[in-house]
Amino acid sequence: MESMEKVLQKIIQLQKDNGYSDQQMADKIGCSRPLYQRTRTGRIPMGGTFIKGALELLADTEKTGRIASIKRDTAETNVSLELKLDGSGSRDIKTGIKMFDHLLDQLAKHGLLDIKLYANGDDIHHVVEDVAICLGKAFGEALGEKRGIVRMADVAVPMDDVLANVAVDIGGRGYSVLNMEFSNNDMAGFPADLVRHFLESFTIEARMNLHASIVYGTNDHHKAEALFKALGRALDKATRIDERLAGDLPSTKEYLES
Repeated sequence: MESMEKVLQKIIQLQKDNGYSDQQMADKIGCSRPLYQRTRTGRIPMGGTFIKGALELLADTEKTGRIASIKRDTAETNVSLELKLDGSGSRDIKTGIKMFDHLLDQLAKHGLLDIKLYANGDDIHHVVEDVAICLGKAFGEALGEKRGIVRMADVAVPMDDVLANVAVDIGGRGYSVLNMEFSNNDMAGFPADLVRHFLESFTIEARMNLHASIVYGTNDHHKAEALFKALGRALDKATRIDERLAGDLPSTKEYLES
């Protein structure tokens, strides 16, 4: 009952913030104006039609704002990043590092993230590090208070000889456990150790737990690509809005670091 009261409060606040009429709100929820008015004023309890429509409206409203724009200009790099969590996998990624662009393409495509990224710098290490920092900050900004999100997810992704596992918890604490061995192949000029450094830097700035492992495999390119695909899939699952939470925080503390 308490969560439904919160739903009604949010609907009333949404109407107030946007200046919608009762008829507009009724149309958005999918009920008649008299039904909306009687429910809003507490004359009748919320029925199934009102609850379903209200939850869908709140979820859509939450998704619309889940975007972020980050710029980072230092003596070493210049990074410009736009992120939309509820996207379609659209991407325009140019870092000047072909293998890195390829890995970020996998993250966006399989995570259904819309990413526009332009980066350059004096050193490949600095570019990868600063892109990770910006992407982590963008996730935190786009998620805001993290209300209603699933929060935790895990994914296993095979790629030919490789199996990669990724588990995430968007709980407000940056921590990573990475169990991955590379044979240090060149990967088109992209050092394999930068995969580890990217994941660690991203995790810290995104304030999430990340456990990633290569269960088995031999090809370094396949290992890196499977990891980024798995990370994208896990982030997509963990950032989804769960309508059953009715906008509550997914924590018994009723608080998450943002």
